[in-house]
Amino acid sequence: MINRYYLLDISRGIAALIVVIFHYRIFYHEPISDSLFNIDQSPFSNYLYIFYKNGWLAVQFFFILSGFIFYELYLEKIRSKKISFKNFFVLRFSRLYPLHLITLLITVIMIFFFDIFNVKSFNIEADIYHFFLNIFLIHYWGFEQYQSFNEPSWSISIEIMCYLIFFIIFSFRLNKFFITICLLIISGVIYKFNVFISYGLYCFFMGGMTNLIFKKIDTTKFLNIFFILFLISLVVLYQVNNSIFEKIILLTICLPLVIIIFASIQKKNKDIGKKLKFLGDISYSIYLNHFVLQLMVHLFLSILNLKVNFNSEIIFIFYIIFIILSSSFTYYYIEN
Repeated sequence: MINRYYLLDISRGIAALIVVIFHYRIFYHEPISDSLFNIDQSPFSNYLYIFYKNGWLAVQFFFILSGFIFYELYLEKIRSKKISFKNFFVLRFSRLYPLHLITLLITVIMIFFFDIFNVKSFNIEADIYHFFLNIFLIHYWGFEQYQSFNEPSWSISIEIMCYLIFFIIFSFRLNKFFITICLLIISGVIYKFNVFISYGLYCFFMGGMTNLIFKKIDTTKFLNIFFILFLISLVVLYQVNNSIFEKIILLTICLPLVIIIFASIQKKNKDIGKKLKFLGDISYSIYLNHFVLQLMVHLFLSILNLKVNFNSEIIFIFYIIFIILSSSFTYYYIEN
């Protein structure tokens, strides 16, 4: 029995940092930056180009990873009535809500100061209606008119929806493979009506399907085969020019294979990655904090009427270090 998938924790932390890199472009705003965003001129672009360009896909990885872990931890407990709806959501809300609420309130304060100092924000939207949607974590359930407040929290809203559907559906003792396939098909249909909900549901339940496969077969015996399949999927992905097919291959094959490979390696060596588990611990804080910190930097530089060269690798390094340190603080003193 594996107590914790440290490699998956580490991958979640890396994915959070990839989102931070992708959103680094937000700094390139006329009042505070002396240049426009250009991937080729961005810090360490030779190494980080793919993250600057496609880093948003790390959020889809979060959903897949979340589905895998939830099927691992809660599926049988829900099916056998060993955990109640109340206990399930108390566990999840106590983990997610405090930091969401604090970053939301800080964002409100930042917007207030933007108005006081007449600072042009980078298109951040806010009103009372969307504030209450954010308060109840339903701000991306289709009721919204635009992204609002701490914008990256949209995925937390969809995550809560996934938890709700997951618990309700599997509280009935239905065939888990069949139901998961049905949910994947339904999430694909939803794409025509709501892209974000579709992405979240598809990726979450694809992670669930990944876990069902992982538990069904001894993946450690076929680790080399899974690795070869992953390499083949990358080659196919490189050859495909259709964006829809690219996303299907990536979300259905590539990323699930990454999780299976990491989980299988963990199965063979239960302590591998243990010393770096803190990256997984602080990943949620990294994800929710970074946009708020960007707001603060924007406000501070605007008030002082300063422009910065955000192409500087030194500034980039200091920013990443500060994100990690501040996220460690919020993890230990808020999340914990």
